[in-house]
Amino acid sequence: MDHGRWYRLSGDAPDLNLPPTPPGTRYLADGDPACDPALNPARTLHERMRRRLGREWIAPWRGRVGFPAITEAWNGAIYASRCGSAGSMVVFGGGHNDYFGSDVHAFDLASRQWRRLSDGFIGGDAHAYGEGAVYPDACYPDGSPLPPHTYGYVQYDEIGNQLILLKGQTELGPRPKAIAMPQLLSLTSLRWRRGPVLETAILNSGGSTTWDSQRRLLWGNSGDDAGGNAFVAFCPDGVNDNGSVGSWRGCFANKLPGEANHNCMQIHPQADLIFWALHRRDTLALLDPVHPESPLTIVPSTGERPEVSEFAALDYSPGLNALVYYSATDGPRAFAIRWDGGVACWSGLADAAGLDPVADAAQQTRYAVNGRHTFGRFRVAHFADVDLALLVRHVDSPVYCLRIR
Repeated sequence: MDHGRWYRLSGDAPDLNLPPTPPGTRYLADGDPACDPALNPARTLHERMRRRLGREWIAPWRGRVGFPAITEAWNGAIYASRCGSAGSMVVFGGGHNDYFGSDVHAFDLASRQWRRLSDGFIGGDAHAYGEGAVYPDACYPDGSPLPPHTYGYVQYDEIGNQLILLKGQTELGPRPKAIAMPQLLSLTSLRWRRGPVLETAILNSGGSTTWDSQRRLLWGNSGDDAGGNAFVAFCPDGVNDNGSVGSWRGCFANKLPGEANHNCMQIHPQADLIFWALHRRDTLALLDPVHPESPLTIVPSTGERPEVSEFAALDYSPGLNALVYYSATDGPRAFAIRWDGGVACWSGLADAAGLDPVADAAQQTRYAVNGRHTFGRFRVAHFADVDLALLVRHVDSPVYCLRIR
């Protein structure tokens, strides 16, 4: 595997002389619970006829878009280093009217196979999902959360081996209702738990987060939609008297009122600073987590810097000791951002003449796509002698990787 070139890791025709994985594991769509007759039997003559004609299998939890919304409806992902021998990309999400399923899926990096980790809530009729189906604890009867658009709200805690989603939804549909109630999935037991409610915080669509492993805090800034108002810190540790887990460690004013939607943020663990990529201002900014009440500080940049885009991703590479920025609007290009104590120094990581994963995936999918969306579906996997950038694009396209070290 050459440095700076994208490769297909999965699908029918992976690169690097890799063989295709077994049928049923090649694409995220292979795990759609609606296509499993044991989970979604045809209950009407009309549905049986649809299936015999080769049409989409309809499930009560489908929503307007169905399963493809997991990648196309404003959703991110995590890289879970302890889920599988080489880690996994873990995907969850829905939102609004797009998809009501709470199923969770993982791409195992070692086997290069997709698998469904959990079926989600599949026991309800059509009235159990979407508009009018209100769940005050933001959880379906099986304990899994109503799936929001996850945006940048989802991160991974390596010590706990858990996915943490900063907010919940008490109702989906055209007028969804968000609640500042974290949702946590143990990737060891596959059991969901929920955090306590923070009544003063409005964490609505468009927000971003970063996991601070040193302090064991999930820092998050709300989006602007429907009055999003807070910059918060949540610790997942401990069990409360009411059965919830974790505690809120701070609630401050929204750092970016009027321009908070669709940015990305990432802590630099060596510098101990939280960096933001701000698309409205086309710049980077930082915050010292020792002083979370402070305003953001704009960061000067040098080097090969692209325009900072909406819906982008920002991660950290331990091997490079640098932030890594990626936006689908830049095609194959990814960028390292090295911090010298006063200036962000940008440099390219990918060969623009090589495979473009955005264009390649768009050619392969049969679904309508949100081509600019990346969020957390771009992540860095760190190993002793190599760092890989991983990218999930669509439910029926390959997973891509880029060697950055």
